[in-house]
Amino acid sequence: MGSFSREIEVRGHLIDSSILTRIFDGVMDLKGDFEVLEITIGKRKGDPSYARLMVQGGTQVHLDRILDIAYRAGATSKVERDAHLARAPKNMAMPDNFYSTTNNRTQIFLGNRWTDVQDMMMDKCIVVKGKRAACVPIREVKRGDLVVVGESGVKVTPPERPREGVNVFEFMGSSSSSERPTQHIARRVAEDMYRTKAKGGRIVLVAAPP
Repeated sequence: MGSFSREIEVRGHLIDSSILTRIFDGVMDLKGDFEVLEITIGKRKGDPSYARLMVQGGTQVHLDRILDIAYRAGATSKVERDAHLARAPKNMAMPDNFYSTTNNRTQIFLGNRWTDVQDMMMDKCIVVKGKRAACVPIREVKRGDLVVVGESGVKVTPPERPREGVNVFEFMGSSSSSERPTQHIARRVAEDMYRTKAKGGRIVLVAAPP
């Protein structure tokens, strides 16, 4: 592959939880390229799977967009890199390209170890104080706080999809998650809405920050 490429890996219930599907769809939706270098599928219900991929973009910015989707789906860089930190310029102000959190379990790589991020919430930032990392609302950020920026050194663990399957509105980690605005996902959401209405169910729309 070209110079704008990165080797990534992902572990877990890759098939049942649609993790690989989300990564593949994200790369293709962004007109990127990928190559499966290694894949091992768990043979039993509780066995995790493993995949090692090479993803490629046309430019560094293009590759970064692809990696953003892959990392948020649960992948990590094959070469472990420390999370990037930048200081908040003033109270309730974020450094450029700060990492916006999800509800899923998140860890950051600092000082040769993975550290759990405490108090996970949606659409917040990660502030590091000493050896502790915590999810913090923007309104609570103080000038000089160390904030995680970019996707490097951040690992997200998506929730596992039960083998029986569930409705997309009942499972945040499905391929129809609101965090994956692609044509494929839009189609899945439309199908779920149609089935829900056909059964006489109700649909609630919740607005989120842009």
